[in-house]
Amino acid sequence: MPKLPLNPLFYQSPPKLPLRVVVIVPFVLQIIATVGLVGYLSFTNGKRAINDLANQLQNEITARIQQKLNIF
Repeated sequence: MPKLPLNPLFYQSPPKLPLRVVVIVPFVLQIIATVGLVGYLSFTNGKRAINDLANQLQNEITARIQQKLNIF
């Protein structure tokens, strides 16, 4: 009488993935990660540039107001 395996799940081969999926999925994930990172960095850099410009404009307006008040 042949011995039966204790658990037949260990002897089944894993489901085979097509080569197309194995090759394409990592590249798509890399592209999505790269686009997300570049988008995030662009957004934060733009936000920083806008805040810097707003501060410069506030300083310029304050200086002009003080100058007009001193003349008055």
